[in-house]
Amino acid sequence: MEEDRDTHIDFSTVVFLKQEYFTEVTGGERKKLDVVAKVGLKAEGDEFILIQDENEASRKDENFPMRMYLYYGQLFARYKATNIPIAFFTDDAKWRETVPDHFEIALPTKTFLRFDYHLIKLKHLDYRRFLETNNPLAFALMAKMDCNTKDRMRLKADFLRLILGTGVDPARKNVLIEYVETYMPLNEQEAVEFKRIVCEKEEYQEVVKMITTYEQDGIDKGIERGERETLIRLIERKFGSLEKESKERILQEIDRERIKSLLLAVLDAQSIDDLEI
Repeated sequence: MEEDRDTHIDFSTVVFLKQEYFTEVTGGERKKLDVVAKVGLKAEGDEFILIQDENEASRKDENFPMRMYLYYGQLFARYKATNIPIAFFTDDAKWRETVPDHFEIALPTKTFLRFDYHLIKLKHLDYRRFLETNNPLAFALMAKMDCNTKDRMRLKADFLRLILGTGVDPARKNVLIEYVETYMPLNEQEAVEFKRIVCEKEEYQEVVKMITTYEQDGIDKGIERGERETLIRLIERKFGSLEKESKERILQEIDRERIKSLLLAVLDAQSIDDLEI
């Protein structure tokens, strides 16, 4: 997040890799890294940036520094490239005592290994430092930075306005918007005040359009969910209980046009096999 750390990185070359899974050495559990991105340097060559998104519970994990080291080593072994490890905390707590930013193996007389990683705690950052940035990601992350809770509605409107004013493609823009929506939820009274703020000022025109689109999307998703649940009820009423896997396919995997055709097909089907779910 600090300017001196990103002056050599060419953010136009960012490629997000598939999620990486590693086996915990101590417990044997399968863990996944939230984000692994490949970026180029402005000079030459490639770097792998390892971003490990951790919540407040992980802060209390005494083995967290060691896990960062183990993830780093396994990622390096897999790609044979330099990693920039980042511990990225998004919890809302204000830390009195910070999390270690390194892992060390040492005896009183000698240090055998010291592994350092960047540690970013969003709640300790002042959002105002990033208002003039051109980085769209910063506009979304400001939703988790330190701010006056009394100004949440106006700040949310500003963060969304900044995101909507960037030149990123619609898919990435939607991801950033979803981040703000997830981490700055509003209760019913706050939502009313939020709408009043964005409707009163010309600068929030794009935010108003976005709200209208999201509300319509919500209605459409509600209708589609209702169609899928209706299909399950019809099938179970006619043929008995569905297996869990079949329900999940109906709710999540089968496309909507197929769902609509199945709603008609179930009326004439003689057995559940006729539906080919």
